[in-house]
Amino acid sequence: MNSYAKLGHLPGSVRGVLWMMLSSLFYALIYVVVRGLAESFAVNQIVFFRAVLGSAFMLPWLFTAGLGALYTRRIPTYLWRMLFSYVGAVAWMYGIAGMPIADANALMFTMPLFTVILAAIWLAERPGIHRISATIVGFAGALIILRPGMIEISMAALATLFAAAMFSGALIGSKMLTATENPNAMVFYLYTLMIPPAAIGAMFGWTNPGLSDIPLLIALGVCTVGAQQCQTRAFRAAPASLVVIVNYVQLPLIALFGWLIFAQSTDLWTWAGAAVICTSTYYVSYREGRNARMSADNKCDGGKS
Repeated sequence: MNSYAKLGHLPGSVRGVLWMMLSSLFYALIYVVVRGLAESFAVNQIVFFRAVLGSAFMLPWLFTAGLGALYTRRIPTYLWRMLFSYVGAVAWMYGIAGMPIADANALMFTMPLFTVILAAIWLAERPGIHRISATIVGFAGALIILRPGMIEISMAALATLFAAAMFSGALIGSKMLTATENPNAMVFYLYTLMIPPAAIGAMFGWTNPGLSDIPLLIALGVCTVGAQQCQTRAFRAAPASLVVIVNYVQLPLIALFGWLIFAQSTDLWTWAGAAVICTSTYYVSYREGRNARMSADNKCDGGKS
């Protein structure tokens, strides 16, 4: 019995935690790889590399599944999801290149909070007082990290918050697509559709990659696809309220990598703000999971009566 088959026999909660731990490691490595590539390439060019490599790493699946696996009637949703993801990726990598990577990661934890706001606007969801309160507290955590009035707020920090908002828009698109679309097709479409706009951005200030850049570029592709695939399997195997806690492992991992590789330090304000953000996002996730279970129980009770 191979290791993947053994994993399938574990309880769903255990599998979800293991998948999310692996996803967190991949995401932590992405921060390191992007920071390393930013020393040689412009941000737009790194986004282009990521799109090309992400698409290329999905080709083995496409060859196996066939072109029929790409059939969809939802190209408009795929397109605006890609647009939000592309703009978010540019802003995110600008933030990684311009500030300590642990600080950038801490600010990216605001993404679920932006999702609450955008879902209320686009999907007409009505967040209750609990989600509204948790969202306000979460953004207060971001202010603890930024400390406006105490220190100068950098463009990199603002870009990272903007990236979190853009990725939230892409996440809503993903949620809309998961009801009908193949998860592998969603990943393939995301990066393949991103190639043309990323190529246009990359043309300005293009730098030819050398042989010494190949290991980092391959690592970028592997970590990009690996992080998404592992995260998808984590949320399938276990409740979001459980696996989202494991996702916060990213911060100490990235802080450790930043210290060991780039000699970056993270102050107490970042950890305090991250703790506030993580607590609020976990509370939102916990409430959503509990409401979903209550709704399912009510439907079951209604079916029996």
